[in-house]
Amino acid sequence: MSLSQNEFLPRAEATLAQLEGAVLDALSHHGKPSVSSLADAFREDARLSPSQLAQELCPGPLSPIGFAALVMRDLLTPEDAVLEGTVSEARVVTGNARASGSLRVTCPLIVLGDLEVAGVLEDCGPDSTVVVLGRCTAWGLQTSGNFLVLGDLVVRDVIQGVYNDDSLVVAGDLTTRFLDENDHDVTCYGEVHAEHHLENGRSGEEASSLASTFLRPEFWNIDLGELHHDTLFERIQKGEPVFTDAPQPRQVREPDRPTAEELEGLDIEGIATQASKNARAKDIVYAQRKTGEVWLMRPGSLPLHIFDGKQFLGQEMPPALDVKQRASERVTFWRKRGDLFLEIERFGAVVQFHAGYNNGSMRTFRFAFATSDAAAQEVRRLEARYEGDFLRVTTGVPGRGPLERELAKYGGPKTEYTSAIVDGTTLVTRDDERQRFDDEASALSALEDWIAGKRQSGFDLKILEWKPFGLLGRR
Repeated sequence: MSLSQNEFLPRAEATLAQLEGAVLDALSHHGKPSVSSLADAFREDARLSPSQLAQELCPGPLSPIGFAALVMRDLLTPEDAVLEGTVSEARVVTGNARASGSLRVTCPLIVLGDLEVAGVLEDCGPDSTVVVLGRCTAWGLQTSGNFLVLGDLVVRDVIQGVYNDDSLVVAGDLTTRFLDENDHDVTCYGEVHAEHHLENGRSGEEASSLASTFLRPEFWNIDLGELHHDTLFERIQKGEPVFTDAPQPRQVREPDRPTAEELEGLDIEGIATQASKNARAKDIVYAQRKTGEVWLMRPGSLPLHIFDGKQFLGQEMPPALDVKQRASERVTFWRKRGDLFLEIERFGAVVQFHAGYNNGSMRTFRFAFATSDAAAQEVRRLEARYEGDFLRVTTGVPGRGPLERELAKYGGPKTEYTSAIVDGTTLVTRDDERQRFDDEASALSALEDWIAGKRQSGFDLKILEWKPFGLLGRR
């Protein structure tokens, strides 16, 4: 089955003269269709197969390939096809096409009739271009490439646009339960029937907040401002429910900075003045009204200052610390608001206190006590002070990812870095070590030995971080 240039171009002239309405509008979305754009595809060859013509016109704007598909429909004998798994070679189906499960398209796919997918339909722009001249139906649609439907597009559950390079264009009506344009160009020349619609340009924070009213909680994260689309489409493919049974109250992300209520009664201006001549009241990142504690920090320019309600920490010379010893205990807290962390280590009668924000800057404070028991009591006091505002963590930060400790060694010809996480019952380090243990407690004990060993080698804690910033957390 091949296409003759001498037959194809005259038929294209006749087809172009008949184009009108929404079909012409959709074909013109990337520019007016023209016969010359099709003539260029034939080059010196007098004949092309349908798939060869598709390859010549793709990737590229939708107008030429959409126009060519209409001409092919007039010239080719309809023949239905069953599609399975992945379409990885350019293909033209002259009749209707059907997939009994999910369908992934990684190259041009042209369907001159209807396309029915009993699962999730996913394209892979920019390599893929999908053109359906008839009706297109699926359970879910993830589109990152150019996708043209000249009939109706009906997607049972969710349509997600990915990236802003290409377009989803529909000449007929678009019907789905949840349409998330994200940053993708989605244009419908018919009517849009979507129960939930997030338009192009929506922010992640707005999307997750709105989605909390109708999607199950595992598909959105208010703190990170994310929708978990991959998990969402996995569930759709499995036929599992993704929507709530009834509308839910809208969740809103708590502000990073302290609220007016939290600051009530605190002399922030006075505290900022005591901290540094460069400190300003707007640099406050944490406040605890019951104790009067205030953290002042300006990322990139102002080091962390902690006012404990009476004085600023770190005003006196810190006591010496024997880095050869293993920590007697470790307590780690994380605050989702502002992504702040604090880690308390005790080394016998010395308490070391690290505070900072995710993948940012950190400051360390150190205090000596008369006895180990007195130092342990101080750790308990600090635990009680921050519980409630902060969440106690061990191996991961809920809703974020694995907790990674990065250490740095600044002596020598160049700075060295290393880090470690505990993944289940395995200690994983950036030095390509993986030590497996019978339980998590044993892995955490091994982490303490690893930290002590690194400190003996001249390393010290640089920062705490979590996925996606931590190098180990995103493996």
